[in-house]
Amino acid sequence: MRQLSQASFLVLLSGTGTGTIFNVFATPTKTSLDAVFTTAFTWPTYPDLQYATALPRPSETVIYARPYSELESLAGPQKTTAWASIASPVDSDDEFGNVAWSSLWASFTVDSPPFTTTVTPTPIPSSQLVKPTPLPFSIGKGETDDLKFPRDFEWGFAGAAMQVEGALKTQGRGPSITEVIIGRSPPGIVGAGPPDISVLNYFLYKEDIARLAALGVKSYSFSIAWPRILPFGYPGSPVNQEAIDHYDDLINTILEYDMEPIVTLHHFDTPLHYLDNSSWQGYAHPEFVDGFVNYAKIVLTHYADRVGTWITFNEPNLDAALLGNWNASYHVVMAHARTVHFYRDEIKGGGKWGIKLALSSGFPLPLDPKSSDDIALTERQLDFLIGYMANPIYLGAQTPSSVIETLKSEAPSYTEEELQYVNGTADFFGVDIYTANYVTSLAEGTEACIGNSSHPSFPTCTNITAVRENWRIGAESNASPSTWYQHARTIFKYLHTKYPTAGGIIIAEFGWSTFHEADMNQDQARTEFTSTLAFLSVLNEILKAIYEDGVKFKGALGWAYVDNWEWGQYNDHFGVQTFNNVTLERSYKRSIFDFVDFITGHSES
Repeated sequence: MRQLSQASFLVLLSGTGTGTIFNVFATPTKTSLDAVFTTAFTWPTYPDLQYATALPRPSETVIYARPYSELESLAGPQKTTAWASIASPVDSDDEFGNVAWSSLWASFTVDSPPFTTTVTPTPIPSSQLVKPTPLPFSIGKGETDDLKFPRDFEWGFAGAAMQVEGALKTQGRGPSITEVIIGRSPPGIVGAGPPDISVLNYFLYKEDIARLAALGVKSYSFSIAWPRILPFGYPGSPVNQEAIDHYDDLINTILEYDMEPIVTLHHFDTPLHYLDNSSWQGYAHPEFVDGFVNYAKIVLTHYADRVGTWITFNEPNLDAALLGNWNASYHVVMAHARTVHFYRDEIKGGGKWGIKLALSSGFPLPLDPKSSDDIALTERQLDFLIGYMANPIYLGAQTPSSVIETLKSEAPSYTEEELQYVNGTADFFGVDIYTANYVTSLAEGTEACIGNSSHPSFPTCTNITAVRENWRIGAESNASPSTWYQHARTIFKYLHTKYPTAGGIIIAEFGWSTFHEADMNQDQARTEFTSTLAFLSVLNEILKAIYEDGVKFKGALGWAYVDNWEWGQYNDHFGVQTFNNVTLERSYKRSIFDFVDFITGHSES
């Protein structure tokens, strides 16, 4: 920038030469200096510290079904036992003894946890409950200030057994397929490490529940580990009594704090028995359906009385996306339906059921909403993403024609009788969503791709992009997801219209992994607020979708309640709490306070 002369600067200040000319170079008089510097400055007092409000203790517990004593026979005869990690077991004559159990782990080297007993929660110091300074603006510019979430809106945070429990080879748990597929410490992955200890929620669950309740969090979503309940995995093998007792106490602890348990039966931890190289979670295994239903019956007879929201499978549609095995989804759909029918017809419980479908790779949107081709291709992408599983469950409809015509015999197919059996086995639409993207046509055209199964875009045969004009869809996290709030209402309206349910939509996972948070110290990670912006933007759009678009919502759950093992690595920090990887001590991040304050500030008093 060139230097202006005093004369030029005076001309600039005076505009066209009319009006008052301010001579900024004039020397102030002593009187004016005195006036400036003798004015007293008063230090303002800081606002009073605000503290989180804990949940009140419950006055009563809702009962959803008969107790285990009256349901036990519905699961069929089950042998119950316990196993111990013995250096040299000698019970080789026992088909399911310690020798047999140890052999399940023969190909694994597993780190032992630092302690092996459940930790009693300690009082949380009041200093940890002080809220951070509020941000100086309102997400949504105040447009939703008067809007309230429904009274039955389920909100809180989620975790999953495989990712948070740790204690992998402890108290009788058997290995899962995930240990084989992902491996102990994948080479070339930043932050790689095994889930052997993770955050050791298995022994710290009481502390975790107490910490959430202290901030007023209403719901805790978790998964039960199939290989803990049944280490050998298949019908006829013994039930692990220590696992039964553990999850029984976990559910009771949640209820004691007046929180609501939301339970997922399967979150990527199929027992090793069902290993099948054609599907990454064993869905294609011929015994999978009977095995899962047997496991589900054991869980439900034990816990159906106290749990009101159930999810059968977490993101089973990722199986086809990863390995291209579309047929295996038939087993998942039938296992889901048989489980729900067992609950409704035999247990006769009053809880609600769903399945979580993955939109974690991105909800597809037409690059040009005015283009009929882009719209058609977006619908095609959705057929392959969720339609092939959602159609039978939510609509009682066959696999989409685009999937059948492209995959032919590889596409899942249902008889009319099966469609009637499966239809309506979900009371709500569960979805995990972390980002969105745009869809348009391939340069060579759709048909050329459909006719070439080796094409890199086969079988969807669409062109996916995160860029529209010269802008990416949103800010990018440390993982692949980007912000997507500007399209949230469109996504919600689509799901509400395409797959209507009496219970509405539950966003079973949404969250944010702050860019390079793994490189921050704990104080930096705790005070960073990009995750707050990501969370609150979506919550704000949920309110508008409810009141302005007529979308029915069941709830929203942030992922995750603490940083954890993110499928092979610890580099992506999605948690609203951080943890010390030596002491395992948890620390609140500001995002959990902001999330809770937004929900409670938009709740009926």
